[in-house]
Amino acid sequence: MRENYWTRRRFSRRTVLKASAAGAVGAGALVAVGCGDDDDDDAPAATQAAATQAAAATEAAATEAAAEAEAEATQAAAAEAEAEATEAAAAGMGPTDGSFFSQYTGISGTTLDLHRELYRGIAYTAGNAYNNLLKFTDMDNFVISGEIARGLPEQPDEVTYLFTIRDDVNYHNKPPANGRALTMDDIRWNIERQRSSKRADGTDDTTFFRHPLIYKNIENVDYVDGTNFTVSMNSPQVTWLGDMTDEFNGMLYPEIGEKLEDDNEFGVFSADNVLGTGPFIFDEFELQERAHGVRNDDYFLRKDGTIPGMVDELFFVNLGGDINPQRLAFEQKQIDELSSRDKAVMEEIAANNPEAEAFRVGDPNNNLEFAYNYTTNRALSDERIRMAMFLATDRAEVAQQHFQGLGRPNPAVNWPFSAWALSQEELSQAPGYRQPKDQDIADARALWEQADAENHEDVDFRVTTVDFPQYVPLLEWFPAMLNRGLDTEKWSAQAIPVTSLLEYNNSGQASVGYLGGWDQWNSPDPRTRFAQVYSAHPEDGGRGTINFWKYTTPTMEGYINAMFEEFDNERAQEIIKDAQRFALTDAGSGHLQMVGGLTSWVKWPYLHRKGPFFITYGTTISQELWIDQNDPTFQGKQRPA
Repeated sequence: MRENYWTRRRFSRRTVLKASAAGAVGAGALVAVGCGDDDDDDAPAATQAAATQAAAATEAAATEAAAEAEAEATQAAAAEAEAEATEAAAAGMGPTDGSFFSQYTGISGTTLDLHRELYRGIAYTAGNAYNNLLKFTDMDNFVISGEIARGLPEQPDEVTYLFTIRDDVNYHNKPPANGRALTMDDIRWNIERQRSSKRADGTDDTTFFRHPLIYKNIENVDYVDGTNFTVSMNSPQVTWLGDMTDEFNGMLYPEIGEKLEDDNEFGVFSADNVLGTGPFIFDEFELQERAHGVRNDDYFLRKDGTIPGMVDELFFVNLGGDINPQRLAFEQKQIDELSSRDKAVMEEIAANNPEAEAFRVGDPNNNLEFAYNYTTNRALSDERIRMAMFLATDRAEVAQQHFQGLGRPNPAVNWPFSAWALSQEELSQAPGYRQPKDQDIADARALWEQADAENHEDVDFRVTTVDFPQYVPLLEWFPAMLNRGLDTEKWSAQAIPVTSLLEYNNSGQASVGYLGGWDQWNSPDPRTRFAQVYSAHPEDGGRGTINFWKYTTPTMEGYINAMFEEFDNERAQEIIKDAQRFALTDAGSGHLQMVGGLTSWVKWPYLHRKGPFFITYGTTISQELWIDQNDPTFQGKQRPA
């Protein structure tokens, strides 16, 4: 099956399209893929290029037809799912204990201190040891409930939140907590630590990344008694309850959190430093290698019956960036599911394992974007040069090279946020996104010449990526694309270790910028994540915690302020779309948006879990899955090597 913005979509007779709920908040497409007899054959590159250009003229009609097909398929899929659930209930099937869940993941990051970590790999894995005050129970439909808190807080007015916490929450039964109860003092420590952005010794610390998003606008917290506290905001905060569910906002054990503030302990990855109140107790945690947790039978949501079935053990294993060891582990049932953007290999896995279930998921965190140094790079501070770069980027080529054709162009809000992002039809007419590229290339070269870019001898037009195997090809084709489009030889690329990326970006060393995936899309409401990138840096009073080069304009700040003041979703969606339209006229506003990919995903039928969703927390998976040991495909399941 081919999913491509620039070609009319065709689905084989064994393909079913399912769309997640896209009403109030919007969600990414979920595609169930039939195995074996897909009608679409891959065309030669030259044929695809010709088809790409010809298809642009019919994109609007194709989009409308696809939308109608998606709506019909969604209704059919919902009816099928309801029938399956009814049949399972009648047969007495349901979540059971036992066995183990194993998954491939990168396990990359800088610290086990969730409050000061940025890489999602740590929250995705170690997060299974923790709980938040609040959590999403339905990410696609923006349903939030209490976790450590007893339900949602009461709101007597728009700026006041009255929380009540549970009295049955205990830390893990391992040193130094030894199973003691979580108290209001622990709640206070977790909140005040992030409100102040200070270490225990009073040192200011700019790596408390959640402070501007969650804690900056808190006016006061009144810790009333052992089970109640009140949060007062300095103004109404539209997205605050959703932001509180952030997977990095877990309730840490204070003694370990303060231990990890020691610079000598900051990078120490050990299961001893993973201790929370959550569903799994880790006894192994090795950075970039593996992690192992055992079920916490004293977990409060398990004991009260909220989560009736959980696996006995949880394995995370890093199999490296090569898809072949990942494939082997899946086919040998050492891992229970596998996701990848490698279209050809994933289709081969599905074809060779017809009993496996295969899907494609629109994931906003699967993207390619170039964040460029807007403020300190002398060349890119010239709007003509950065706009030339923006126009010369061939997004159809990006989709083909990096996503093997399984990609759609991204505006500043990635396309899976269907209610919040600019439509594909609108993008197809926007400079930089047009196909054919003739006019874009002509305009780009004219701007490049007007700016006398060829004579910027003291400027290094070298983009930086990380040394992931899947990013290695970027070193060649991405600068070649820009050089070809701008008729120059100035662009080049380099790779650095992923472990040094955060320091590299924060240091301001980046001569041009960072090319790679930009994640942190972790809520179905994209406003907070949008502000992280496009608002002023926190040092300047903004929300831009990952706005490394401090991009800011009064126009963009105006849009951001307006979207956070709007409680009506539909009006907020129009404001953020206007902000995206502005970014299109401003060379992407510090981020050269390109393409978001469809992630291919396979799992064995014995694995029962919710999703995949267009945004997934690790804890959403672990707490809401079970292994059916009576399923025929369970035979041969192995522990990870």
